[in-house]
Order: sequence, then C-alpha cells, then structure tokens
Amino acid sequence: TFAVKGEKHVAKIVKAVTNKSRDRKMLTDYLQNDFMPGALLDFVIQNEIGLTCSMRDFLSRVIEQCQKSELAEHGEGYWVDHWTYNLDLLESYLGCYPENLKEILFDKEVLNFYHDSHYVLPRTKRYVRTEKGVRQYQSVHNGSKEVDAIAGGNRLRTNNGKGKIYMTNLVEKIICLIANKVATLDPSGIGIEMEADKPGWYDALNGLPGLLGSSICETFELKRIAQFLLDAIEELSIEDSNKIHLFRELHSYVKHLIVVLSTEKVALGYWNKSNEAKEKYRKLVRKGINGAVSDITIAEVKQFLQLVVDRADKATKAAKDSKGFLSTYFYHEVKTYDIIGNSVSEQPFVKPKTFKKHSLPLFLEGYVHALKVENDVGRAAKIYKEVRKSDLFDKKLGMYKVNEDISSESEEIGRARIFPASWLENESVWLHMEYKLMLEILRSGLYEEFYDNFKKVLVPFLDPKQYGRSILENSSFIVSSAHEDKSLHGQGFVARLSGSTAEFMHMWLIMNAGENVFTLDPNGDLELSFKPILKGWLFTKEKKNIKFFDGKKTGDVSLPKNTYSFNFLGSILVVYHNPKRLDTFGNKAAKISEIHLEYADKKDSAIIKSASIGMPYAKDVRDKKVKRVDVFLY
Repeated sequence: TFAVKGEKHVAKIVKAVTNKSRDRKMLTDYLQNDFMPGALLDFVIQNEIGLTCSMRDFLSRVIEQCQKSELAEHGEGYWVDHWTYNLDLLESYLGCYPENLKEILFDKEVLNFYHDSHYVLPRTKRYVRTEKGVRQYQSVHNGSKEVDAIAGGNRLRTNNGKGKIYMTNLVEKIICLIANKVATLDPSGIGIEMEADKPGWYDALNGLPGLLGSSICETFELKRIAQFLLDAIEELSIEDSNKIHLFRELHSYVKHLIVVLSTEKVALGYWNKSNEAKEKYRKLVRKGINGAVSDITIAEVKQFLQLVVDRADKATKAAKDSKGFLSTYFYHEVKTYDIIGNSVSEQPFVKPKTFKKHSLPLFLEGYVHALKVENDVGRAAKIYKEVRKSDLFDKKLGMYKVNEDISSESEEIGRARIFPASWLENESVWLHMEYKLMLEILRSGLYEEFYDNFKKVLVPFLDPKQYGRSILENSSFIVSSAHEDKSLHGQGFVARLSGSTAEFMHMWLIMNAGENVFTLDPNGDLELSFKPILKGWLFTKEKKNIKFFDGKKTGDVSLPKNTYSFNFLGSILVVYHNPKRLDTFGNKAAKISEIHLEYADKKDSAIIKSASIGMPYAKDVRDKKVKRVDVFLY
C-alpha cells in the first residue's frame, strides 16, 4: 500500500490536480489513509472526480509523494523453500550489472526486515503425542495480540518494537537468513526442517511437515547462498580486518552458531544446540530489537560462511541411500521422549530424545539442486548419470519423472500418496521440474547431454498426436509409462504457462548468449561476451524473412542463410553468422572472430575484431543505444 507522506503533501497534490471544492474534499479525505494505486484510480472514476491532468500524470504525482508499506495477510504457514528464489533474482540482476556488486551488498542501507505477527513456536510447544506417534501439526502461532507495534507497520523496529524502523544493507539480511537456516537442520543433520507447517516446491507432500519432515533441496540452497557471499567477498577483495555491523541480537546468534558449528560433530547434538540458539534469538526479537549494533570482522564472517558450507557438504553426503542414490525428502520418527505438559487439545507436549530417520523414495528435485551447486563438469556428469540409472528416468518416453514409486509410503506424507501412479504429482513427468533439470544440465556445462535430451523433452519437439494437445502449449504434467493405461503415455494434461515457461526462458537465454554475458575485465571495466551454446542444426539453411520487435514497433528483417538470430535485452537484434553451421561449443566449435554493432541513431557502425566487446561499446549495448549486433563465427 501507499501513503502520502504528510498533510502538506496531500494539499499540494489535490490543489494541482483538480479545481472543484467537492472533488478536492473527497480526494483529501481519501488520501489521508493508506491506499492501493488501482483502488485510488477506481475511487476517482466511481466518484466522477474531475482531474485537470491525465490519469497517468495524476497517479505519478501522487506516488512521487508517497511512502510504501508492504503488507501480507497470513494464510497457513510458511513454505520451506521460498527464500531460495531471492538468490536467483540477485544473480539475474548481477548478470546485467556486475559493477554494482559492492553497492547492492554493502553500501546501501535502504532495506528493513518484515516483522510478522505470526511466528514459529519453540520445540516445547510444537511436538505432541498422538495415537500415531509424535507429530507437529500447529507450529505457527498467531501473535498479533502480543505485539502492538506490528499492527502499525510490520517492520522490525528498535527499542523492542517501540522505536524507529531498523534499516540495513543486504549483506546483513543474507547473514540473518543463513544463520536461521543452518540452525534448522534436521536431527540427522541432513535436510532443512519443515518447521512451519508447509513443505517446499513439491507441495503434494503436504503431510510431511506434521511428520517432522525435512528436505535436502534447501540444504543445497543453503550452501549456494553461503558460497555466493564468500565468492562476493573474495571478488571485492575485502580485507579480513574490515568490519560490518549486525544488530546485537543477530551478532550474538551468529557468534554462538560459530562455536556450535565448530565443536558439535554429532548431528543430534548439533540439532539440540543450534535450536536452542535459534529459539533464544527468536524470543529476543519477537517484539522488536534493542537497536544497538555490534561489529563483526570479515574474517569472522568468512569463518561462519565456510563452516556453513562444510556442514552442508557433510549433510548432502549423508543424504545418499544404501544404493548410493541421493534422497530428497525425509521424516523423523520420535522413538523416545519425555512428557513435558498438555497442549490445548489435551494431547501431551513431548521433548524428543532419540529419532529414527525415514528416507522417501527418490525425487527428481534433489538432483536438480545438487546440479545447481556443482561447479565441476566431471562431478556434474556423475550426478546426471545417476539420474539416468534411477527409476526417475522413463526409458520409454526418454523423459524424467518427478518421483519414484511411493505406493509403499504412509498416506500421512500427503496428497501425492493417494494419486494413481503417473497422475498429477505422483510419478508423472512434471514439466516444471523436468525443465528445471534441463536448465541445470545446461548450466553445469553438460552441453552434449543437454542436446541429447533436447527433442525428447522440450514440448515444441514432441509428437502432437502423442502429446494430445498443441505443442505451442505447456502442460502441468505428462503421463509417464508408470500409468496403467498405455494409451495415455506421453500425453499432457492441464494447460499451464507458469513455471516451465520461466525455466524455458532461462534456457533460451543461456543457449543464445551464455551465462553472465556482462562481466568486468581485469581493470574493472564493463565487458560483454556472447558465449552461445548452439548446435549447428539450429542455424538456417536458407535466407529468411522475419518479423522483429525493436521495443517500439515490429518491422521486417531479411537474414541470410547460415544464421541464427534472437532478441537481446528486449529490443536488440543479435545475428550469429555461421557459414559452416558448426556447433558453437565443444572441441570443433565455431569461434567468434568479429562483431559489428549498428547504432540506433544511424551513426557509423562499430567493428570489433575480438570475441568480446569492451568499453564504451558494452555499455552502449546495455543502454540499448545499439539496435543490431552481427556476430561472425568461423
């Protein structure tokens, strides 16, 4: 929502946009309270308020004088994986603006913490004994009546919630996130616990949180974000003696975790001590923070991050099953416990003492995240081969199932268990996750493997008769050969344009331009390098006339044979010229020899006899001053 900063600003806006006293009074009254832009425009239309400017100008004038407030209405718990997508967005941004790394991480103290009324209960108020065993069904508590300050803005405030909003930079928020996640490893020290009533991406395991479930996917993501911060510190050459500040409660929490991570080698012991530290921290910040800050050296930050990476590596190694395959999901059966009091439902709260770990059958998701953090091509190839050897690979279709057979599992794990084999989320080819696998195969440098799967997996290359719908349309899932009705094998169900489309666009970008197209050269200047990953058969065999949208209008463009073209940054036509139609990767790859830039303002084209584009041309491309790039490969 938005709110005009003060009465003087309201009066100024109203005076500038309307002349009638009746309209001025109505607008003045409306702008006294928080509003949403759409609701404001609707108010103007419904009340026939006469504006002296256009609707667009009116809204611009109002928003310029506003402060925004992010609000959320609590639903039913917190998804265990939603935090992982933040790093995807950050990497995407830095892929275009790499020079802003220090500024976005350390320099700008313009962020705050969302302070929700709902919170995760401590373990003493979570675990209850039921007829089926120990469960946790209501882990999230509504604390809106406990914290008055939260109702006034949902922002973390100093003076224990009664002071000003605490403003900080991104690095402190990332450290806070890492601390809370590394303290949420399960009793076996493997997966991140589903402690807040919700599972992750595979939401059909909606019963797993109640069973003390956990996931290896978020453990891989924990390693990924910790490694990202370590790499960023190294890239920026920040001295170990330099210091950053953390709010005092977080500083104590991190220092405590450093000790626990360094000394506690036994998984169950770590689980107890890290949770004790987390619960103490959560209690301290429940109403707000003190407001005091404490310094921590970069050396200590690096020590903490490396300990997190090491702990995550240990966890993922322990996730292997007896056959050497990577398990994704787990739940922990409480074997022994102490009774510590009755819950509201008269079921006794318990304090677990020992656990038995249960691993679910294989899920494709774990392998996707394993590939996501693997930088070595050889090890990535082993992960890929492991998937192909498992029952996740559907040999008949040449596709990848979202999970193996789970029919022997308890129905308590969630709704996936009651679906027939290969229907909805159970053992089908779930397109979004299969596309995620394809993306990570590509990002891992397994280019031949990527193209081996290309026409068997990507919907535009499927047989429409078998697919059963237009190959221009994605599906939620494709029936695998696990289904008892053979006539349905390979058929897509439930049209969908969300997740799989996002992964396809990411693949499209890497195939066309490569990852990290914009980088910094040794002098710190912006550099643009096209690194296409294209098979020779993707280049045209004859001259083509195409329609191209340059950001303003669509026009006709004639392209010669042996070319491949795409739209870069939304308005720049990039054309690869490949006379021999060679692959652009591998031992016999076509190499970039020359690049021509055609400027939008008709000034002379620039010819660059290099595989990369330096300054000032790289910035000209990014600023969209260039309208066409011709890249010649030989």
